[in-house]
Amino acid sequence: MDLFEKCNKVDSKDELIQFIKALRHDLKDNPDEWENLSLDAFLEAMESWIEDTIDMGYLQDQAEWKSLANCLWQ
Repeated sequence: MDLFEKCNKVDSKDELIQFIKALRHDLKDNPDEWENLSLDAFLEAMESWIEDTIDMGYLQDQAEWKSLANCLWQ
């Protein structure tokens, strides 16, 4: 199963954990295929993606934003 398929199947905390593990392994195994190799680049891309997807109606504005913020803080 590729990362896109894994992402679309995340429906629980455990599946999210497995998806994050898969992302980490893919980054280690295939760094040339990743656009954002630094934390700064990743956070900038994440910020832009969230802004764009809310504006497009793809991401709900009622998501668990505080939980995501706490996760990033850790």
